Amino acid sequence: MTIVAPNTHMNRIEGGIRMRTMHVSRVFIMFLVAALGVVSAAAAATSTEGSKEEKILDKVSKEGFAAIQEVRHARVAIFDGQPQEAEDLLGQAKKNLSAVEKNAPAITVTVKAVEKVGGKTIDTKTTSETTELIPIDAGLVLSEDFVATPEKTAKIQEANKHLKKGDKTKAVESLRETDIAVSVSRVLMPLKSTVNSVDKAISLLKEEKYYEANLALKGVEDGLIVDTVLLSQPEPPAKAEKK
Repeated sequence: MTIVAPNTHMNRIEGGIRMRTMHVSRVFIMFLVAALGVVSAAAAATSTEGSKEEKILDKVSKEGFAAIQEVRHARVAIFDGQPQEAEDLLGQAKKNLSAVEKNAPAITVTVKAVEKVGGKTIDTKTTSETTELIPIDAGLVLSEDFVATPEKTAKIQEANKHLKKGDKTKAVESLRETDIAVSVSRVLMPLKSTVNSVDKAISLLKEEKYYEANLALKGVEDGLIVDTVLLSQPEPPAKAEKK
């Protein structure tokens, strides 16, 4: 599992070092995960390029991201002995979370479990549920053993160009052609528990219970979920024939 540092406005892949992360929009991540069968086709349909639903999801994600940043800054303010500043920051966080609650689209997550023995599929199970998790940050991660070559670098640059044009499908295909492991990492915010914790922290601040308020806000950060889904992996080398 790779934790991606918050940065939602970079649409580039770099190559040539041990670990590389490409930060992309949350809507792009929804598209990628849908393509993998992790999110239902219905959810993917609401994230088509330029659609009204896409803009809503992107707005909601930015508001959720802003709320988490305000929570973090509020904790710093409490530590610095600035309770009024912390209250003001949490007031802004509350406004952002209220907007998320009002506008967040329902997202249905479908998880497929495949059981294989000797390379053959013997059982497949599929479960679906509606989730309150809000994607607030995301990135594409190249494998740790990635070694840049002229061919791979060219494909990565090609993927960057496709992303710049908004062509998500071609970008993914270009990455797959690099024959390196590519994963998508997402930061998800559980909406209900986050709202409850912020409300609790606001009440505790008013009661001048600063230590307890900080713990409530720590719970917000601890509650964030980071998961990684493998998009593609290199083909294993062919086994040499025994003579």
